[in-house]
Amino acid sequence: MPFCPKCGQETSEDDEYCPNCSYPLKSRPIRPVRRRDEKDEKDEKHEEQDEKAAIMGGMVVVWLGLSLLLQNAGLLAWTDFGGAFLLGLGLIIIFRGLWEYSQSGVFEHGFGYVVGGGFVSLIGAGIAFDLDQWWPILLIAFGLVIVARALMARSETPLP
Repeated sequence: MPFCPKCGQETSEDDEYCPNCSYPLKSRPIRPVRRRDEKDEKDEKHEEQDEKAAIMGGMVVVWLGLSLLLQNAGLLAWTDFGGAFLLGLGLIIIFRGLWEYSQSGVFEHGFGYVVGGGFVSLIGAGIAFDLDQWWPILLIAFGLVIVARALMARSETPLP
């Protein structure tokens, strides 16, 4: 005669549950239930970020190849190569910010990319176009960004 594994009560072969403690004696296959949790959502977000990072990395490599191709064809001098590369790199970073904004609908999600890419582009343009005094342009651009952010924040939380 079998015994209940929980309470030790003697049971018969046909019992599905222990007559003493109601413990299930016959094992039924239990189908696991998969629940979505925070970890799954974070993993999905990381997969999406990895995809975006791979695309952006590929764009940088393509831009590097195009820059070298232009230089080899004699359309881009070595002295302008660094500036042209930075200019293109900045535009790629700006594109990443606009892409983030288009995906989320929240400008703040792509704002850092747009500002950072803009500064990299300005530095590249300063090098490529021989702007020896490009710092004032950078300061003007930085001031415009500050004004734009202040106006955007004001429109988000209007005063009564």
